[in-house]
Order: sequence, then structure tokens, then C-alpha cells
Amino acid sequence: MALTMNPALNQQMAQLEREYEQRKANIMQSFYNQPQGGSWGQQSAPTPTQNVDWIRVSGIDGAKNQIVQPGQTAWMMDNNDPYFYVKSADNVGSCTFRIFQFAEVQEVVPEKPEQPQIDLSQYVQRGEFEQLKALIEQFTNAQEKQPIKANKEVVSNGESVNGNDGKQTGAGRTSGARGK
Repeated sequence: MALTMNPALNQQMAQLEREYEQRKANIMQSFYNQPQGGSWGQQSAPTPTQNVDWIRVSGIDGAKNQIVQPGQTAWMMDNNDPYFYVKSADNVGSCTFRIFQFAEVQEVVPEKPEQPQIDLSQYVQRGEFEQLKALIEQFTNAQEKQPIKANKEVVSNGESVNGNDGKQTGAGRTSGARGK
């Protein structure tokens, strides 16, 4: 930088020189931080999704013979049958081919689960239950009112006082040892 005799002009030129160096550094930094492929000042917009462009074909042979560019997918609809085909080529050019069938789907209404049938003939009716309940209550009440009678014939060792130890004797029963 050439110095002049005017100090104000020298100061202004030094200021411009600093601004120039700062702008140059900013431009270089933005250049090196730019993604590869260069597009200065442009932002990449997201690619919009497109609807499928259907290609009409006649039969499976027409679909198989359809040319697909590498990295692309072709959607083909059969003109004669309820099928559609998808043929894809990877970046190398190797193709995959798939066949799908159109079928109408009826709207399904969810069914209520069927309740199991209960055989009511195996159960007691309410009236019969109430009668049985009343009988049980009567029996229970009668048992509670009745005093407990002690068996006077049984002694503590299990033998009876009158010699009857619980075996029946008499005309209806014969003993094997006593005989006729």
C-alpha cells in the first residue's frame, strides 16, 4: 500500500484494505464449505413425489419385454387380465420382475363373537331352589331345637351294659359256630 501525505486518506485506505481481506476470507470459507457439485447460492429443493405413470401392456410377455432404464421402476397394467406388473432395474441394469393380481375386497363388518349356548335343563329353576332352601332351613332349625340325648347303653370302653355290643341276635340271624 502506497502511503500518501494525507493521513486521513491513508487511514481510509487501510480500512478498505481490511474490509477487502475480510470479504475475501468469507468468500473462500463459503466456497470450501459448499457441498460438492457446486450450485452457488442455491439450496437444493426436495424432489416432489409423483403419481405412478401406468404403462398399458398386453399380457405377461408384453410386461417382460418392457425396457426399463437403470435405476428406474416401471408399473404396468395388463389390458386383458386383472394383473399388474412391476419391473425394476438397479443401477447396474439388473432387473427384477413381479406380478400382482387385482381383486375386489368387500368391506368386512366385524362379527360379534357368538355366545356359547348354555343347556339350562341341567340347572335348578328359581322356584325349586327356594323350596329346597326352605326345607333345609326347616331341618336346620329343627336340629337346633332338639336336645342331644346321650346313649345310656354305651360304656366308656365300648361294651354295652346289657351285653348287647351292637350285634343283632334273634331269629333272622344265625351264627356260624352256634349252629342249629
